[in-house]
Amino acid sequence: MRQAHIAPPGTDLDYRQAIALAAKLADDDKEVIEPVLMAWYDRKAARMSPVIEGGNLRSRWYDYGASHGGKLEIDVGDDYAFIYADSSAFDPYEASPYSNIKDKDGNEYICQINLLGDQRQPTSAACSPLDDWTSKLT
Repeated sequence: MRQAHIAPPGTDLDYRQAIALAAKLADDDKEVIEPVLMAWYDRKAARMSPVIEGGNLRSRWYDYGASHGGKLEIDVGDDYAFIYADSSAFDPYEASPYSNIKDKDGNEYICQINLLGDQRQPTSAACSPLDDWTSKLT
């Protein structure tokens, strides 16, 4: 995996600023055609993604990124690290015939779009309500 380092601009960066700098560098990289963020580590806040139970606390985010196609690691100062993979080799998703829709009361449904017609209101013919368990499937 190639490595790049961005020196902080002299001010204290937060996570949003750091990821914006890393994303810009990944987008400009000629070897990573379609960058996708695989893993990150915020050392200041001791947060990482993905969160994986067990394993070495300092390296499990890195191990995940490296083993899931990571091509470019970008360190932003000493506080942030991001691993990007290249998604250009994968086929894009086709348009889905389903959509998640909320009703006026905030209840969520999964609906078959072509059965809804022009309206964006859930109907029993086109939609199924989502509960705590089924919402994790969509």
